[in-house]
Amino acid sequence: MSDKQQEPLLDRMQAKGLRITDQRRAIAELLEEAEEHLNADQVFELAQKRDPGIHRATVYRTLNTLKKMGLIDELDLMHVTGDRHFYEVRPSTFHIHLVCMRCGDVAEPDGPFWEELKSRVLRETGFRPEAVRMEMGGHCSTCQAEMADAPKAAEG
Repeated sequence: MSDKQQEPLLDRMQAKGLRITDQRRAIAELLEEAEEHLNADQVFELAQKRDPGIHRATVYRTLNTLKKMGLIDELDLMHVTGDRHFYEVRPSTFHIHLVCMRCGDVAEPDGPFWEELKSRVLRETGFRPEAVRMEMGGHCSTCQAEMADAPKAAEG
């Protein structure tokens, strides 16, 4: 799940001096193209479809390297699906992960709120935020509606 307005991950990898192998290219492309947060096993399975010779250890090492270089983020997403961790390309803008504790859906709202938060932190504390990663657990609107309807259905 990448921020479409930032420099491509492969370019950022090269700029940091990382050699671009075919396997690293496949992993970077998968992370940028992902429409949902992927765990390491999912990255491995998708990478194997592109390159059947890729090894699980290569995927794990590459994810770890990209994380250490600050190019991707490792998220626990409130551990709604257990202890798995998920990966996404580090965005250039602030964002939050809203995780539904009932169905596991993850939303990433954006907008001027985050830029205002950044400005407010700087103005009120003198601290200049460069990266923000937030996770908030709760219930999505669909689950709230289902939970509200459940007592009514039980009564009927």
